[in-house]
Amino acid sequence: MEWFDLYDKDGNKLPKKMPRGGSNHPGEYHLVVHVWIRDSLGRYLIQQRNKRSDLVPHQWGITGGAVTSGETSLAGALRETYEEIGLTLDQAKLRRVHRYVIDHPKSNYITDLYLYEEDVLLNDLKLDTVEVRNVDYKSMDEIRAMITEGTFWDYERLLERQGYLALLEKS
Repeated sequence: MEWFDLYDKDGNKLPKKMPRGGSNHPGEYHLVVHVWIRDSLGRYLIQQRNKRSDLVPHQWGITGGAVTSGETSLAGALRETYEEIGLTLDQAKLRRVHRYVIDHPKSNYITDLYLYEEDVLLNDLKLDTVEVRNVDYKSMDEIRAMITEGTFWDYERLLERQGYLALLEKS
C-alpha cells in the first residue's frame, strides 16, 4: 500500500501519513506533481492515459501523480516521469512554476506545477503500458481545443484555478 506524507497549507511536513485512497482532515494536505515537458517548437508532450480505473479512461493529460512518503516534490516529479514514460529528467532543468493549495471535500492536496524544456524524441520513450497508452506533442492551442472537446484533462476546472495554462505559456 502506498502512503503519502501530510503537510500544512504552507508545505511544512506534519508528523502524519495517509494511505492512497484515504482522506485527510482540514488543514492537512498531500503533495501532487504535474510535469509539463515543452520542446523547442513550443509544443507540449502529452500522454493518453490507459488505466480503466481513471475517471475518464483513455483521456489525454500530462505526466504526474502523487508524491509518496519520504519523497520531496522534486523527487516525485522525477520518479513519475520515469515510471510513466521512461524519461530520466535532468533535475537542474526541471523548474517549479507554481504551487496550488487545494481544499477539496474528499482530499486536500498541494499541486506543484513543473516545466521541463527539452526536445524529447517520442520513439525514445518507454511507456508504462498499464498507465500510458500513447504520447504525442501538441501546441497549447491544440490542447485547449482538446479540453473543449473533452479529450484532455481540464486542469483549470479540476484544480478550480483559472490561469493554470497561461502560467505555462508565460514561463
